[in-house]
Amino acid sequence: MPQGDLQQVLDQIANLQGQLSTLQNENQTLTNQVQNLANAPQPAAPPAGGAARVRNQAPATFALTPATTDLTGLLDYSSKLGQSIYKQGCDKLTEDEGFAMTPATTVAFVKAFENRCTIMGWNKGAQNITQFANAQGITIDLAKNYGQIDEATLRTACDEFCSAGGARASQRAAQNNHMMAQCLKKSLTVAALARLEPYQAQYLFNGVEYGPLLYKVVMRLATIDSVATTEALRANLNNLPIYAASVNGDIDLINSYFDANYTQILARGSTVDDPIAKLFDAYLVVPDFNFKQYIAKKQDDYHDGNLGAAFTHENLMAQATAKFTYLTTRKIWGSKSPDEERLVAMIADLKGKLKLAPALADKRKPAKKGDVSGGRGKTRNKKNTSNKTYQKKEEAWRKMPPKEGEPTTKEMAGKKYLWCIHHMAWGVHSSQECRMGAARKDSATKDKKPATKDKAITYAAAAATFANPSFAAFLSELSDDEE
Repeated sequence: MPQGDLQQVLDQIANLQGQLSTLQNENQTLTNQVQNLANAPQPAAPPAGGAARVRNQAPATFALTPATTDLTGLLDYSSKLGQSIYKQGCDKLTEDEGFAMTPATTVAFVKAFENRCTIMGWNKGAQNITQFANAQGITIDLAKNYGQIDEATLRTACDEFCSAGGARASQRAAQNNHMMAQCLKKSLTVAALARLEPYQAQYLFNGVEYGPLLYKVVMRLATIDSVATTEALRANLNNLPIYAASVNGDIDLINSYFDANYTQILARGSTVDDPIAKLFDAYLVVPDFNFKQYIAKKQDDYHDGNLGAAFTHENLMAQATAKFTYLTTRKIWGSKSPDEERLVAMIADLKGKLKLAPALADKRKPAKKGDVSGGRGKTRNKKNTSNKTYQKKEEAWRKMPPKEGEPTTKEMAGKKYLWCIHHMAWGVHSSQECRMGAARKDSATKDKKPATKDKAITYAAAAATFANPSFAAFLSELSDDEE
């Protein structure tokens, strides 16, 4: 082999040996890496049904409800979370038939609306739609202080997120406003929606429903018919003892009536002087001796300062409700004082011992058969004593007072009846035509002295006696006989 070719072969062999040495070194490096991986801790297995994903996740923001996680950002309605928040915001406030826009149901409606505003974040952050400055420059919360801002001022404030050119017209506040309006309309009864229809022009502008204005109009309609002014609301609270007597001392109804008037006074920016005293006055005419003893002791403790400075009318109402529930559950409600029990015993003892004069006894004899001349027998308004069930039903509806807002006239078996506040029963004459009421009015006129608060409470206590079922039924019979 020529010398030149041999040298070329030797150079190639040397080159191959260098490459082999490099490959051996790389192989050793790979072997070491494999060994290191084998000795390293194994990662957790990926969840079933999907591959493991490694991602950087920001810590969650604390919030009590999904809607308050981010109070300022727009809701993404293409996401499941955004759709869920929208549905929750638009849902009706309660599961019942809805708000009838009456004073009796106003308190529950306002509380439910306040709760929805809190859950949805409508009353928090820069995008809230319930905090407004009124004409006096005072910031109020519309949900509970709806009477402290006029509609013109409220509309101007709402333009910011309802009007097309408003500063927040394309922000979260506009979304909140839409949900609020839908929620309020869904929460009304069919009859209430019909009442609301003529007032659309007061909350609907350029096709946009102003949610806060809609709430303002609803609350105005709910209270304007029967309690239009603060003075009327105060009068209702001052006459609470009379109302207590009219409902036969039902503590739940008394508390509800107080709450309805009290909260509406506060909503109008006014205050109530000594609400605890007004409740004591009402509770002390309740026709139950045990309950009145309990309340009298509570009143003494209050006046002596034993209940503490933190004692509120809410505490008193809660305690009265608990006592009422206990007495009614134990079926001992309606207990009488020792004097009342002695009086009942005396009446029972005298019953049967007293005889009518012969002339009166003769008038009570039934008319002779065939006598249609009106004889001496009593034929007018004669009770059918052969049907006890009918009599009980007759007495039951006669002594049942109409509820708040219900008419004071009704028709039974083709006959018109009217509620008499003096007899506390349904009869054929109205309260204005009642002879008993006229007699009381004449007596008060002769006295020439204005009725004091103590006298009003005394009259309420007397009314509580008239509310006694047996006595009310008796008066009902008399009212029919007098007509």
